[in-house]
Formats: sequence, structure tokens, C-alpha cells
Amino acid sequence: MDLELGKKFIEEKHFKKAFIFFLNELKKGNNTVNTYFFLGLVCFELNNIKDSINYYKLALKILPKSINIILNLANAYLVSGSFLSAKNLYLKVIKINKLESRGYYGLYLINPQFITEYIQNLNDIKNNYLNNDFLIEYMLSKIAKQNDKQDLELQYLNRFQEKCFKSRYEHNQQGLFYYNKIISKYYNKINFDNLESKEQNLSNISPIFIIGLPRSGSTLIETMISNANHNVISLGETSIFNTEIINLIKDQVFKENFNSENETLNIDIKKLKQNVLHRYEDYFSKNEKNLFFVDKSLENFFNIEIILKIFPNAKFINCKRNYNDNAIAIYQSMLPDLPWTHAMSDILAYIDSYIKILSFYEMKLKKNIFSIDLSNLTFDQKKYSKEIYNFCGLSWSSDILKFDKRKDILIKTLSNNQVRKKIFSYDKNKYKMYDKLLISFKDKYTWLN
Repeated sequence: MDLELGKKFIEEKHFKKAFIFFLNELKKGNNTVNTYFFLGLVCFELNNIKDSINYYKLALKILPKSINIILNLANAYLVSGSFLSAKNLYLKVIKINKLESRGYYGLYLINPQFITEYIQNLNDIKNNYLNNDFLIEYMLSKIAKQNDKQDLELQYLNRFQEKCFKSRYEHNQQGLFYYNKIISKYYNKINFDNLESKEQNLSNISPIFIIGLPRSGSTLIETMISNANHNVISLGETSIFNTEIINLIKDQVFKENFNSENETLNIDIKKLKQNVLHRYEDYFSKNEKNLFFVDKSLENFFNIEIILKIFPNAKFINCKRNYNDNAIAIYQSMLPDLPWTHAMSDILAYIDSYIKILSFYEMKLKKNIFSIDLSNLTFDQKKYSKEIYNFCGLSWSSDILKFDKRKDILIKTLSNNQVRKKIFSYDKNKYKMYDKLLISFKDKYTWLN
């Protein structure tokens, strides 16, 4: 059977279409490993983790030693908090192939201490792959950190980031161009076509967009909100707006002779609205009553005004922390899909754009934006969670702070393990020892204290 159409739906992030396609294949008797595998993948993307696990298990019955199936199943267990099941599967991967770095990385995500006994294996992989596996560099940096070998840690980190960027070089170069030359320059200068068009309106939907920088407490806030005694759907990091905006303007901005100084940027708001609502309906029915949805696509701080053209009642929660700490935390993190996170110069340029854009919108759209500092939130969770709930129009109760007791939380970010534990007050000295990474940039950026 030809599954290319279904795979194309996945590539284009039309997950509901993909789900229907592969489900139809199953009904037609095409119960192959690929059909089950892609159903597992699509259900994972749609946050239906229980079905995702079931489909991966069916695929694994057919191909019990498939490393890709085992890893995907392990990741599904991981995001749902079933760490023991995930751990056993990552160990199974290592048993099948001790040179498979993704097995060790899975163990690291469960508990960083798990990889310390595999240093020799990691070095074997490093040598076997001619030093091209960026996951290995990353994990070796974490082992060096655990052993208080900062210089060695930073050497591994630098190599990790360089290799990670090169692994998707063209994609990352294009992404840097978009963030540095396009959206950061045009965010408040976009011309909207078909602005008066009266299209579908989801008046029963209350969207909450969590925005800001990675490693700033966004997952903690998302988890707090999803604990509300309301019909709240947490969608995670969909990147729906970013994807659809780029789809509409890519022919204009990615042409060779595009001049960002002289050209205007036009967006057909009618078409954007149709595309965006179609994507969101992958996650919920337009007939849902009194639904709150949370989208944690942090880059949406670029898109605040565009979003408000489609969702006039949208609310934005801006996550903040000390910018020095934030820059270093980003550089130390595994964020392979973000093009600007692999060099300190790019990280600081992105943060600079974020600061300028948020300052502009916080003045212009005060009622739509609530900014919360991670240090304040962790110091007094009760006070600031109440403020967040009040801003979102949700009813607060003390139970929302007991999210570490819940067994049904779905977390797909690097904070998966951390958020499931008791939250401690912000450590203001955690990154002081890494300040040397920022020294050469302090004259350029006054906000670096």
C-alpha cells in the first residue's frame, strides 16, 4: 500500500487528516507495521498518548527489535510520566545496539545520573561516528558538569552546539534569516489584506498563549493552568501561527532579491484565519462549549498583533527570568529545532528582539498581556498563580498547586521531570559561574547586568 499521502499530511502537520488517512488504511486491512507506527506518531502529535502507546505496541509486535518503534514508544511513556516503562525501553535499545545514542539520551531525560555509568559507551560512539553525533557531545558535557569540570563541560557544549547547527544547516540559516531580518523588523509594520472579512468565529473559545523565551518557567505555568476546574485543553508547542504565517509570506521573503529595508510585508488575514482555525480544529471541535485552550508556542511574542486579528479576546502570558541566567540556560539546553539557540551571539540577538518587542506590546496592549517573573512565581506560587488565573478568567483553588501529585499530566518539554516534582524557589546563583560566556557581549547589550 502507498502511504505517501499520509506521510505528506504528517510532514505538513495536518495531523487530523493524517489520522483519518491511516485509520482508513487500517479499516481496509492494511494492518502493517508502518500503518500502526504512523498512527502512533499522529496520536502522539495530537496529544492522545494512550492511543499512541497502543498503536506503537501493535507495531512492535510485528517488528519487536525496531529501534525507532521502541524509542517512540519510550518517548510516549516519558511525556506521560511513566518513567519506569520508558527506562526499560531505553535500556532495551542499548541492549540491541550499544552505539545508539538516543537510548542513552532517553535515560538522561529520566535522570541525568543514569548516564554516568555509560561514559565508556558514549566515548565508543563518539569514536565510531567520527565525532559527528551531537547527542554524545551534549551528554558528555552533562557528565563533566556533574564532575565540576566546567572548562571540559564548555568544550563539549561548544562542539554540541556547532554540530547540532550543522546537522540542519540550511534550515537553521533560513530560520535565522526569518527571525533576524523579517519578523523582528516587521512585527508591527505588517499590512493586512481582507481585514474586514467576516469569517468563522470561535466565540466559545478562550485562547491563552504562553509566550517568552525557553527555560523561563513556561511549562510550569502551562501545567498550572491545565489544572483548572474548567474545560482547559493544553496543546503544547503547536507553532501553528508561526508555520501558517511563514507559509503565506515565504514566496515573498525567501526570494533572492528580497530587500528588508524597502519592501512591505502583506498578510491575507482571511486566508490566515482559515488556515489557523483549521489547524486548531485538529485538537478540539469547534462545537466545544466554553473551552479554554493553551498554546505554548513561545515565539508567538512576534505574532501578538496578528493573533489578535483572529482571536480578539486572546490573552498572553509572558514568562520572564533574569536574562543572563536565561541566555546561559538556553545555551546549556537541548533545543535542536530552534535555529537561534546554538551560538551565544544568536541567543543574545534573539533575546534583544524579544525585549524590544515585548516592551512595545506591553505599552500598546496592556490588557492583553500578563508578565510573570519565574523568581516571583517560585517564591510565592499561591499569590502569583492567583494573579495568572484571574487574568485568564479562571477560578482558582488550592488544588491547582498540587499538579506534582497528578498522574495524568502530559509534558513534552525538557522540564518534564522537573515540573512533576516540588517546585523550589529560584536559585539566583545557579549560573554565576558561567558569566564568562557573556562578558564579551556586555558592551553591546545594556540589559546584560
